[in-house]
Amino acid sequence: MSAHAIGHDRLLWFRSFMIRLLFLLLGARALKPMWRYLIVAGIIWMLLGALILFDLSDGVLTVVLDTFALFLVVEGVVEIVAAASLGLRKHWGGALRGLAFLLAAFLVFNVPWDDNIGAAMVFGAAFLADGAFRICSAYVVRSPRWRMGMVAGLVEVVLSLMILFAWPVPHLLTVPFCFALLLLSSGYALVRMSLPLRRLPEGASITSLPFYAARNWWQGGKVHPVAGEGVPAGKGDELLHVHIWTAVGSAQDPERRLLIDRYVAAVDKKGVISTGHAALEMPPDLYISHYPANDIDHSPEDFRPLLLATRENDVPGRFNESLQAEAAAWCMPDQKVTFRRFNPQALRTFWAAYSQDDTYNLTARNCSTTVIQALDAAMEGACYTGRLWRDMFRILSDPHFWLMRLVRGRAEAMTWTPGLVLDYARLLRQVVESDGRRWSKRVREALRLRRRLVHRRERHEGKGVAA
Repeated sequence: MSAHAIGHDRLLWFRSFMIRLLFLLLGARALKPMWRYLIVAGIIWMLLGALILFDLSDGVLTVVLDTFALFLVVEGVVEIVAAASLGLRKHWGGALRGLAFLLAAFLVFNVPWDDNIGAAMVFGAAFLADGAFRICSAYVVRSPRWRMGMVAGLVEVVLSLMILFAWPVPHLLTVPFCFALLLLSSGYALVRMSLPLRRLPEGASITSLPFYAARNWWQGGKVHPVAGEGVPAGKGDELLHVHIWTAVGSAQDPERRLLIDRYVAAVDKKGVISTGHAALEMPPDLYISHYPANDIDHSPEDFRPLLLATRENDVPGRFNESLQAEAAAWCMPDQKVTFRRFNPQALRTFWAAYSQDDTYNLTARNCSTTVIQALDAAMEGACYTGRLWRDMFRILSDPHFWLMRLVRGRAEAMTWTPGLVLDYARLLRQVVESDGRRWSKRVREALRLRRRLVHRRERHEGKGVAA
């Protein structure tokens, strides 16, 4: 392959992130027979983006975007109502997602009287912050693609300045302009990723395609056949648990730092850094927990050089044998996410190959990257129900998918941490196991659970008074 082709594919790697995630959730069995139609869909996608760019001022797209904004409003209100019904103290994450959906609706909805200056400012600031984050992350971590990461960050910074200074499009057209760019880039990625599908061997994993040859993506081999109408299932009673020891939950008497101790590391009173831990379990016999052979909790002065994703920072690792043994040596995890819809055979295939190498790297091959790659293997095809286009529409219209893509983008720009794994796993469960539940049903379920909890509490208090 020529250097030009390699550079081109690396640039595509940044453009195709959403498509790769979509392909993973649908799986090779669903996509391979449809590769011609996917190419056509990608071409139509790009043409639509080009038409929007060439005629931004006609207002045709406004109706579509306003409809999408109303969709986001309903989704946001449902998330907030459900969280409030279950108790905001424990379910603040759902309320936060609801507020994020309402903010997204405000950005998308056309407000002519202010020329959409508010949306333009938010979009511009978001691109600027994201670009700066990518540049800093690429410089600090120095992964094999760090130069391309810096280029992508510079592109985002330039785009943010174009939006903030209303050039080449005015603030009123910022949202359609960004939407058109999304259609063009994702349509192009769809075409480029659909072409190799025709040569994919029967039974091979979708992640064996060259576009998954990147850090933190599992390049699978064969995927065992799955049961049912394209729905991954084993014997019907398997459960998949993602266990998280958050950084602040695993540190002794930590000094609280907002966001830092949630997503990066917590520092205790003695100055020792704890990054937390992530593990994956499929009872009764499969436990995936990657840990350094020797503890690498360090002082802040020693910690910075360890962030480089280079072979110099590779150390011997170990795979812990069970949750019980790990908890006995340390502590129980403080968070857990459970999946019921996954491919147990593919997960076992992954682990049989991955466990041959126990090398540990704090940034490039840590406990969190191991769990994410195991989840990739287990979740391939998890959203396919036998109706490809309906499944694809359901995924793309689910706001949780876009939040999940955002979380994964942040992790890929730097590295996976237990906090990011927790957020990603929660969103992934919403996307994979929602089954297209209607908003009204979700609210009724939340209210019903709320009444059950209140009734249980009242009965408990009644017993206490009687005693």
